[in-house]
Amino acid sequence: MRVLLVYPAPPRTTWPLGDFRSKWVPTGLAYIAASLRRAGHRVAVHLREEVLEKNGYDWSAADAELRRLLDEFRPEVVGLSLLTSGVTEGGAIAAMAKEVCGRQVLVVAGGVHASALPERLLEECPAIDVAVVGEGEQTLVELADRGPSASVQGIVWRGGGVPVRTAPRPPVRDLDSLGPPAYDLFDMAYFTGPSRWLIRWLPLAATNIRTSRGCSNRCCFCAGHLVSGVGVRFHSIPYVVEQVRRAADEWRVEAIHFEDDTLGADRGRLLALCDALRQSGLHRRVRWDGCLRVDQVDAELLAAMKSAGCIQVEYGFESGSDASLERLEKHASAELNRRAVRLTREAGLRIYADIMVGLPGETKADLRQTVRFIRWARPEVLVTARLHPLPGTAIYDALPQAARDALSWDGYAYFDKPGMPVNLTAMAAEKFERWFRRFQKYVAKPQIAWALLRDTPPQEKEVRRGLRRTLRRFIVRHPIRAARLPW
Repeated sequence: MRVLLVYPAPPRTTWPLGDFRSKWVPTGLAYIAASLRRAGHRVAVHLREEVLEKNGYDWSAADAELRRLLDEFRPEVVGLSLLTSGVTEGGAIAAMAKEVCGRQVLVVAGGVHASALPERLLEECPAIDVAVVGEGEQTLVELADRGPSASVQGIVWRGGGVPVRTAPRPPVRDLDSLGPPAYDLFDMAYFTGPSRWLIRWLPLAATNIRTSRGCSNRCCFCAGHLVSGVGVRFHSIPYVVEQVRRAADEWRVEAIHFEDDTLGADRGRLLALCDALRQSGLHRRVRWDGCLRVDQVDAELLAAMKSAGCIQVEYGFESGSDASLERLEKHASAELNRRAVRLTREAGLRIYADIMVGLPGETKADLRQTVRFIRWARPEVLVTARLHPLPGTAIYDALPQAARDALSWDGYAYFDKPGMPVNLTAMAAEKFERWFRRFQKYVAKPQIAWALLRDTPPQEKEVRRGLRRTLRRFIVRHPIRAARLPW
């Protein structure tokens, strides 16, 4: 079988504003491609965001390139990896595939959105034939081998004209058995070029590697468990070290972003990985970062990570308010957040802070505590966003049906625009909107501008000049607020 795997872009009404892949290799597609080829199928990959960037964001040119690929490769199966923001484009690509290759081409959608709302996806996108629920490697192989049927686990398909859900597919226990991702199908020169978005904000030649699947917690706003399942499964340490070595040898990367939901789910394993990176000498060749939960850190672990090449730790702090964190079911606290900051500072590592606002039941007092935490923590990287209910999460499921119906999938591409359709806070929507605009203007944007200036190399003179102008303007207009920035 000829199988074309496509990663749709967010909707053209908003992108490239907001949602972006930031030159991550889509490892999910890369693993599926490897599994399909091992089963004897021919595979091609088409990444819409990459094509758009290379074509100067010309959607007509990108459409023409995809149409040409469909006509020349003539896939018998088209697989779409869908985030919620990609549903509109995914449906359009499915329709194009049917138009070019004929109605017989099997269009399969997987990913988080397909796992969350498979029946609704088939209803809204009539050119999609099958929705994959959960992990896709074995499912795509079986679909390519024999097509959809009740015997293929983990799908919802149009059996007899109505959506039919088959038995759940158990997750793959031995991740190493999937083999290395099919990196040769990707333009690795493009993906490993210097970028500020992998080891944020450092302009390093880097790539992303996944060492595990799943998370040790199930926060009510996160949909990650829909694909990976509950709990954490790990690649072996030798497998991970070999992937890092390959990235250093073949693509000459300077840094690795470990994209796991949390690297610290198994403390002993993370210590063993750090030791293996030191023993291999890779810690002298590549730097790396990854995500930890605040309840996973201690001084010994952070010291081991730093000695193995780690330069930055990402934390989902989310809020500085205990009440907000409890409502998110984070199993964390404001004091644990502060403890993580202190320990990470003492270890000499950069801090990447994820902050969410607009949380369920959030009050102005909660928001003030979050702002105080940001100013105290002084993270090297601050990423802020408004919480938006992701399909499949407890927050989404708790919404009234009318509120769910008001949500547009295109709106999931960019959360910071005014007039969000759902207000989860304890504040009036207009009052929260005013607070959010002031927060962006006086806290988030100037702090990000300062961080970018600090991490921009001297040779990028125009970029530095523009950032200095932005900061000078802010300092002149708002001197008291400027004094609170983490200079």
